[in-house]
Amino acid sequence: MVNISTKGIYAVAAMHALSHSPNNRSMQIKEISAMTQISHGYLEQILSQLKKSSLVTSTRGAKGGYKLSRPANKIIILEVVEALEGELFSVHENVGATVVLEAFWADMQDKLRNLFSLKLSELDQAYQPFCYDI
Repeated sequence: MVNISTKGIYAVAAMHALSHSPNNRSMQIKEISAMTQISHGYLEQILSQLKKSSLVTSTRGAKGGYKLSRPANKIIILEVVEALEGELFSVHENVGATVVLEAFWADMQDKLRNLFSLKLSELDQAYQPFCYDI
């Protein structure tokens, strides 16, 4: 039901790094790579897909780079992951053959969607006990 590849995981990491850019200034790939430990080439692929999904914008030139296309409080984790992975939570009709099992799968789908509906801006606050220094 849920299978998130490294691309999806790294997309969230890149977006999280961009959300920490002072005054939403553009960040170069090398800066994002240093913050996330994602290789330059792989990060280029991920940012390209995020740009196609209108989650980031890019600017060319010496002061260019990538930045969030919207404020971090307007971007949810699910849309970031789905930009790279496609639809994550889809339970097909009649998977359980009983009303009870169909209700169970529908409930699990709703709970997972709710969990992934965390806003990008809420990540640090939600997981503050795990943060050391960003």
